[in-house]
Amino acid sequence: MTSGGNSSPARIRQLRRGALLASAFGLVAAYVLFQLTRGEVSWAELAKVDPKMLALALSLVVFTWVVDGLRMKVLVQALGGRLSLGRAVRVAILGTFVSNVTPFDSGGEPFQAYLLSSPDFTPGQASAVVAVKTVLNVFARVSLGLTASVALLWQWPDGAWRLSPALAVACGAGILVSLGVFAFVLYFIIRPERIQQLAVPAVRNRFTLRLFRQETIDRAIERLNSELIEFRTALDRFVTSYRVELAKVLLLSFGWWLSTALVPALVLRGLGFPCSIIQVMAITVVFYLAAAYAPTPGSSGAAELGFAALFSSVAPRAVLGVFVMVWRAITYYLNLALGAVLMATGVLRSGPSVNPGRNQRGRSETA
Repeated sequence: MTSGGNSSPARIRQLRRGALLASAFGLVAAYVLFQLTRGEVSWAELAKVDPKMLALALSLVVFTWVVDGLRMKVLVQALGGRLSLGRAVRVAILGTFVSNVTPFDSGGEPFQAYLLSSPDFTPGQASAVVAVKTVLNVFARVSLGLTASVALLWQWPDGAWRLSPALAVACGAGILVSLGVFAFVLYFIIRPERIQQLAVPAVRNRFTLRLFRQETIDRAIERLNSELIEFRTALDRFVTSYRVELAKVLLLSFGWWLSTALVPALVLRGLGFPCSIIQVMAITVVFYLAAAYAPTPGSSGAAELGFAALFSSVAPRAVLGVFVMVWRAITYYLNLALGAVLMATGVLRSGPSVNPGRNQRGRSETA
């Protein structure tokens, strides 16, 4: 597959640096966790881990890649493109890989939009696909996270799950940040013209006019305006003509999060701890809602320590460190390794092919 701007040597070096930083933060967190449980981890017991449970947890992670690919496939086809499931899954894995090596998990969506774009499927359309997928995914996460928070407080008010005051404040702050980001993204999807109002002054100002020719800046603004028109047109088509597809993607998003939340429960069962699956899933969803935007690449370090803190009153201390690292290996480092392989072998971009008849009909509808 051909490479482009996002696969330039500078970009590759940046991703490699992010991966190294993420691994370093993860190793530090692992060291801290194992120091806290030193002397209590039985490696003999670890050798007795149920491989069937771990294989099932691993299969759920693979399933989430397929679900993410299906979401993109449904949305791309709604706009007249044809995206194979295999290619969609590769885009999903590479997008997750980039998220895992960038601060605040911020790089994945733009990279997926880049991979989906092609001469027949514009960046504006690709951005609309990723934006809609992201909003529906965040809506599912927020809905499940708030429901899980209420369920935990209602079902276990004084029992098996409790938080220290500091951790409760941190969780509350994380949830508020997630809600704020959701509202921010939703606002710009509803009012994409605001993107233009903010972007044009950033592109055309005294500083940029000193660095670039007026004609170059004008062409950049013209291209931005063109892509924003495509973006808005694609969004309008989703809302007016493809509500069934939106409902499918929303259901897939709920399935994605439920599958993700089930992984830690299977890991704990695999370690021989008879946990409440519903309780573990609820805590996991709260974690993903509260710790969604940590500043380290892929939330490394913060994810391990935060996950351990939330599960410290549920999982036995003897297996806490092993539990967190096995969960992290399955849900994070597996994608990091596979994404790096795909990136290194050049499986980078080949945008959706287009069904000419359907695409032309879509364009005529929006003319």
